[in-house]
Amino acid sequence: MKRLFSMTFCLAALAVSSANADDIPVSATLLKIIETVEVPAQQSGALEKVNVHEGSLVERGEVIANVAAKEMELELSVKRSEQAIAQREATNDVNIRFSRKSLEVSQSELQRALDAIATFPNAVTDTELDRLRLLVEKNRLEIEQSSEQQAIAKLTAELKSAEAEITAEKLAKHQIAAPIEGMVVRVFRRAGEWVDIADPVVKIVRIDRLRAEGFVRSEEAALGLQGRSATVRVTLPRSAELVAPGKVTFVDPEVDPVSGDVRVWVEIENVDLKLRPGLRVEMSISNAAVTDNTDDQAAEEVAVGS
Repeated sequence: MKRLFSMTFCLAALAVSSANADDIPVSATLLKIIETVEVPAQQSGALEKVNVHEGSLVERGEVIANVAAKEMELELSVKRSEQAIAQREATNDVNIRFSRKSLEVSQSELQRALDAIATFPNAVTDTELDRLRLLVEKNRLEIEQSSEQQAIAKLTAELKSAEAEITAEKLAKHQIAAPIEGMVVRVFRRAGEWVDIADPVVKIVRIDRLRAEGFVRSEEAALGLQGRSATVRVTLPRSAELVAPGKVTFVDPEVDPVSGDVRVWVEIENVDLKLRPGLRVEMSISNAAVTDNTDDQAAEEVAVGS
């Protein structure tokens, strides 16, 4: 892998040596960090573990610290049990089935009473007939009541499910994860210390990609530098010259009123993590885009002339 990186730098150096001498020079170029994050605690409590130290390299999503979560784990267990009970109640239709059977029986009794009256007018008293009719109506209402209770049970089950999800989300926040990949440059809290919500725990900087920031003359900035290729060169102690290709990602719309220069940014890959923020480097921006546009215009003129 190291040989591959060395070949990459050598090829880039050859490309620079053969580059157009009219490339736009960038003055006062400094390497800077693109992304830095102070990772906060999302739940208050005592830190059980801090898994990193200054200089640790972390991946995005890697757990870097844990806040004590025993109480929240028990609460989640309770919420899930309540959710299971509510789901059982929501699927329990015993009362509905019993009410339907009761309605069938009461309707049969009423019908037999009516049949008896049709044969023998005084076989069933009016009071008994009213009682049987009332029983039928009561059973109908019990079916409606059981159906309503089951609907409420289903809503309760959804509520308990949401409460369990909220508790699980809170529990997950007891794990502090790295939002970016990079290097830990500072640890603010140690294991055993108390943290509140939003307290910074560690500071991470991204070092695999850096920004070279410098200045070009205002007339050169007007050429449309955004998106052009650029080259960054730096000579480190006891090391050959490193050459890193990049691309212009930002051209400041404002001109410095004193120097008449315009600030530009070029993002580069920090191969093998050899480059460090704060280094002074040399940088130039390719003039190829202007040349290509000129060639295109000439080709169009020839096409029109023909």
